[in-house]
Amino acid sequence: MAGFFTLEAGPAANIWMLDVAPWLSVGPPDTSFMFGGVGLGATIEAAERTTGRAVVWATTQYLNYAPRGSTVAFEVTPLVEGHHTSQARATAKVDGRQVVGAGLSLGARPGAVRRQFASPSFVPKPQDCPRLPLRWDIAPDDMYSRMDVRIAKGWDATGDEAGHMVLWMRPTGEPGAGGGPIDRPMLAIMADFVPASIGNALSDGKGDVAVNSLDNCIRFTGLAETEWVLCDIRIHGVADGFGHGQMLLFAEDGTLMATASQSVIVRSLRFPQSR
Repeated sequence: MAGFFTLEAGPAANIWMLDVAPWLSVGPPDTSFMFGGVGLGATIEAAERTTGRAVVWATTQYLNYAPRGSTVAFEVTPLVEGHHTSQARATAKVDGRQVVGAGLSLGARPGAVRRQFASPSFVPKPQDCPRLPLRWDIAPDDMYSRMDVRIAKGWDATGDEAGHMVLWMRPTGEPGAGGGPIDRPMLAIMADFVPASIGNALSDGKGDVAVNSLDNCIRFTGLAETEWVLCDIRIHGVADGFGHGQMLLFAEDGTLMATASQSVIVRSLRFPQSR
């Protein structure tokens, strides 16, 4: 599968290997690490390739960092194999050290009803929206160099408008090198933009607040052909050093493809707003 990344077969049928290439990493240039959404996306792909079924729900805890240039081993353990539904557990390790722990449900029921109740926010088209500014130290070839992110609503907002952001996103580059289709692993990567949104919502004019992910949970309602994904983000609240928010991910035609929720640790470090 040639998407944003490519998993290689491991030493067993349920183990898959991923090299943390530059475009799969974020963070300061000398200490870059695998983007959390990449970890969730790779877990989803590993589970689908192991079971032969599509992921419906996946949740992951981020336990440690996978450094840029390292190789991550994703191991999937099926727990239940029903007629139409599978449940599985997955771990990701670097040199025997666990970096991700996950649970997943997979499958599809034939002839099932499809109905959508959520609608996307009415915002300008992506070509009419400014690019998302990056205010933290990054490597020039990291993940943000392969993602086109546009602000449709709410970034740097204050007062009652703060906490509701709408972003347009699409991958760029060649498949397997930062590009590829809008599939479930790609939606998982996009869903991990909730932390940056929480950091921006907490800004008091002195800079965006630094946060890092504790977990991510994503539920899929079906894919649709689309170039851009509209990511409708709402920050729910922050307390006791933790923040919580959600994202709805829509195709350009308004089809809801996934819902995601996330918790983060809120740090004291701030990123200047001058960039």
